[in-house]
Order: sequence, then C-alpha cells, then structure tokens
Amino acid sequence: MTEHRPFLAENFTRQDLANAVFTNKAYLSKTINRFSGRNFRQYVNYYRVMYAMELFRANMSLRITELASLSGFHSPTSFLLSFKAVMGEPPSLWCSKVRKKYLKKQKL
Repeated sequence: MTEHRPFLAENFTRQDLANAVFTNKAYLSKTINRFSGRNFRQYVNYYRVMYAMELFRANMSLRITELASLSGFHSPTSFLLSFKAVMGEPPSLWCSKVRKKYLKKQKL
C-alpha cells in the first residue's frame, strides 16, 4: 500500500488488492480486519488520509477539495468524514494547525 499507493485510484476495490497480493477477497478482508481493526474501506481511507496529510505538508496552499481529489476520494464529503474518523478533527482544523505551526517555526 505504501510503496505502490494503489489507494490513489478512486475505484480501487477489495478485488484489486486481493489480486495484487494473490489471495481471495474473503481472506483479505479477514486479515485486514484482524491486523488493523478496520474494514477494507476504512483501511483504504486511512491510507488516503495519511497521503493527504503528506501532500498538505509538502504544499500548504492546497485546498481541501484538491487534497480529497489527489488522495483518491470520490468526493470532498467522503474525505471530510474519513479524515475526521481517522484524525478526530476536520481537515480544515488540522490544516490550520499545521500551517500555524509552520509559520511559527519560520519566525524563529
């Protein structure tokens, strides 16, 4: 997931991942759930959120809609919901905190 980033494709499916790792969907789902505590969609969205955060740290001028699109989400709404589920706060608040921290560091 981290090396090839297949989650960036909006239409990435459980079958796509199962094919990539040479297993079936049922075994894949059980394995993901057992080791991550997430279902497949939550697992994929976790990687998408982490990628969006990485993108924002590299380019703080990106808007929320751009982050959503670039990280494989179907819509800004699904991005907002997933981000809040993963990080415990909306992306706008997180981005604001990161930007402030960066600006504060630049003043030193």
